[in-house]
Amino acid sequence: MYKLLFLIVFLISSTVYSRPVSYTGGTTVMGMNNGDRISSHIHYSPKYFYSLGYRFEYWKNKDYVNHFLQGNYLLKRFNKPASQANIYIKSGVGTSTYLEGTKDYNKSYFIGSSADWETQRLYANYAVRYTDVDKIEDFLLHTGAAGFAPYVGDYGDLHTWILYTFKYNKDKNENKLSHGPKLRFFKSVNLLEIGLDNNKDLILNLIIRF
Repeated sequence: MYKLLFLIVFLISSTVYSRPVSYTGGTTVMGMNNGDRISSHIHYSPKYFYSLGYRFEYWKNKDYVNHFLQGNYLLKRFNKPASQANIYIKSGVGTSTYLEGTKDYNKSYFIGSSADWETQRLYANYAVRYTDVDKIEDFLLHTGAAGFAPYVGDYGDLHTWILYTFKYNKDKNENKLSHGPKLRFFKSVNLLEIGLDNNKDLILNLIIRF
């Protein structure tokens, strides 16, 4: 029942796509689903260089949830004639609890950063995050992707990206690496991503921007 509810939350939250910081006065809702977690993040940007919001996460392996108040800050943006790059700092504080058994709420926090770079043909991103969930776990998570567009389309055309993604989760007990290809299709403001990692976990995201 809980897992069905979280999947519904993911599908709703993934209907809007944006970066960690929006334009001044903008509100953003984001969602993600992979082999490890389902998450949703909603934030408001008082200024173009920072945002404040709420993050929800359900971690499948240990069956617990996080509730964070999150802040994002655009540290640097590089605008070039043929490319753009961004560096962000992200942090959050909140509570965590198991879905089954004890319902104690534990203190939790995370801090991390991310960077992305793209042209009309090439794309790459990388993110690192340290998370400490009191009485449950702490870990260091690395994620990233790189790829290319086989063709350059005009506005309104169907755009295609071929990406290779990776995720490396390091904690006290194990180091877990997953990786695999992903196809990204978008037309106008609608986007579909589909892929499969080396653990045979499906990557499937449907994103609509208003």
